Amino acid sequence: MNDRAAFQVLVLPYRQTAQGTEFALFRRADADCWQGVAGGGEAGKSPLQAARRETAEEAGLPHPACRTGLRSALPVRGRTPPCTATLLLASQGSTTSKETGMPLDSTGKISFDHIYAEPDPRSFFGTLGQVDYLIPQLAKPYFSKLIEEYRAERGVAEPTVLDVGCSYGVNAVLQRCNVTIDQLYDYYTGPDVLALDHEALLAADRGRVRSHAGTEDIRFIGLDNSGPALAYAQSAGFIDATIHADLEQDDPTPEQQDLLDGVDLVISTGCVGYVTDKTIARVAHGSRPWMAHFVLRMFSYDPVAARLAELGYQSAGVDGVFRQRRFASAEEQTQILDKLSSAGVDPEGLETDGWLYAQLYISRPAGAATELATVMNAVSPS
Repeated sequence: MNDRAAFQVLVLPYRQTAQGTEFALFRRADADCWQGVAGGGEAGKSPLQAARRETAEEAGLPHPACRTGLRSALPVRGRTPPCTATLLLASQGSTTSKETGMPLDSTGKISFDHIYAEPDPRSFFGTLGQVDYLIPQLAKPYFSKLIEEYRAERGVAEPTVLDVGCSYGVNAVLQRCNVTIDQLYDYYTGPDVLALDHEALLAADRGRVRSHAGTEDIRFIGLDNSGPALAYAQSAGFIDATIHADLEQDDPTPEQQDLLDGVDLVISTGCVGYVTDKTIARVAHGSRPWMAHFVLRMFSYDPVAARLAELGYQSAGVDGVFRQRRFASAEEQTQILDKLSSAGVDPEGLETDGWLYAQLYISRPAGAATELATVMNAVSPS
């Protein structure tokens, strides 16, 4: 039986370094040429799965994330039956942690890119639960207050919220389904759920959303460069629409811009620093939405605030700091402490105690961010 599928993959592994982006090309032993990683697909497997397999086998790079997903798909001429060639990019950390065996990205943090390439969120919760990732839970009451203030001031009964770096729609689930992140960890890592096939898990999650229908009138749009995460979040009903894009590199398409033009509020829980003022400015053009961003202390919000100021925004910080997750290793902690020291940020009593910490910044047009930040100071983290 022929187990080959009618597609081929071409993978370009890359990594981010202090000098910029480095791509890997390989010289063929049987021909005088250089190329990326290439191979054929297998029946029942996705192009992403084929890309991960070929990259591990041919290049010796374990668990390539391919988080940017599908970049181009073209028909291959002269093939019978017809065949499609799929180009993907496989992100690799600049170094590998000796303690965990996981790649360290260019910021010094452990790279969890591989968990965003899975078809459902079980790997996401199984992995991040081990490091007590809890910023979405701490952010929940602040996002609720932001939505409440917007409704009261603008008279919008059903605001549209854009979650930048939404992955599997965790922030939307917390708002819509009256659950805590600990309950989500218990659910997605429980033996009964781990035993479900993909369609059964999807049906269960759709049922969760239906059971809370009408309890929270919010429309959620997810922006991410992970196609699999976005696809699951929308199929499950966690989010209502998706923008699969890399706005660091590209302007939104006309269809994506139509979605952005209808956004009332923008939220994020850790992507700023990986996405820059380029993405945030592209999001802000048009509707001028209110924004609330939780930003790791290792990153500065100043470039984003300065770019938004050009668009008529004011930005202000909310009091306090918020735990994001535990360090995955002592090596990761050392890397981050060095980065904080270089940035002039004092980690004593915070990152020195084993946790990554974030700060909350509010940005809104017409010079009213300070007043809104003052309102947010009264919120109690959940």
